[in-house]
Amino acid sequence: MVGRRLLLLGGLTIGTLGALWAYARWLVERYEIVDVADVPKPGSTVSLDGVAIHYMDQGQGLPLVLIHGLGGSTYNFRYNIPVLAERLRVIAPDLKGFGYSERPPVGDYSLTAQARLVGELMDRLGITRAALLGHSMGGAIALRLAATFPEKVEKLILVGSTPPNWMVLRLAVGPPVRSLLRLGAALVLHQPGLRERVLRQGFYDPTSLSPEMMEEIRRVATIRGSTNAIASLLSDAAGDEPIDLSRVSQPVLLLWGESDRWTNPGLARCLADQLPDARLQVIDRARHMVLEERPEEANDAILAFLGGSS
Repeated sequence: MVGRRLLLLGGLTIGTLGALWAYARWLVERYEIVDVADVPKPGSTVSLDGVAIHYMDQGQGLPLVLIHGLGGSTYNFRYNIPVLAERLRVIAPDLKGFGYSERPPVGDYSLTAQARLVGELMDRLGITRAALLGHSMGGAIALRLAATFPEKVEKLILVGSTPPNWMVLRLAVGPPVRSLLRLGAALVLHQPGLRERVLRQGFYDPTSLSPEMMEEIRRVATIRGSTNAIASLLSDAAGDEPIDLSRVSQPVLLLWGESDRWTNPGLARCLADQLPDARLQVIDRARHMVLEERPEEANDAILAFLGGSS
């Protein structure tokens, strides 16, 4: 009797997962219908390792490279770039597979590979040394670049950063796990109700998630390969080597939303304890999307921190 129940439960589970997977494939086929080459872009594009990378480059002065988070793009810095570019040279790339950058069906999407591409973009633009700002997953990428190529990094600003060894599972990620990652990515990207519920968790004031922002996120998600890019990054990041935070000797500003639910301030305090030269600044009435929700306070904090070494 027990064996029969287990078989029935297993069959129902497999059937449910199969139906969800079929639904996810349908979502991708229905909504990811645009080639990235055909989409108008606000910035410039450069080929790095055979991948077309989109980026913004504005202002003059100390170079500051902005690195967005998972599922993000240069759009997330729309309230920061114009202000910061009045005093700095601001470079904001769309990471491989995101925003208006190319989404190759195969290739390395790991955090290490993304950090290497950011370094290569700096080289291509003639930037030998820059300050880095990483938001969320972008913070983990910035930390990897700082630890691996310290000569390239002047200062670090980590905004609601994920842990530096985020997704370093040290486990083999096989086809079943990759399928589940693609399922989750497809549902969040292309199921409007779920997408909005997830995004609202990033804001202290839900009205900050404007219709214009929702439309931009939806529009970028229609580019072919969007689901595969997110799933590939989550999968490939499992193979990243851990980094030693004691090797990150640059001055670090940890900029956090007081009510961040995704990377809570406790994580920031943990990072502050591990980094040799770090300080924490918390912004009230803000969650994970602090750069968009409290841009004036965030911009002031960034400029004050960078002004100290100019």
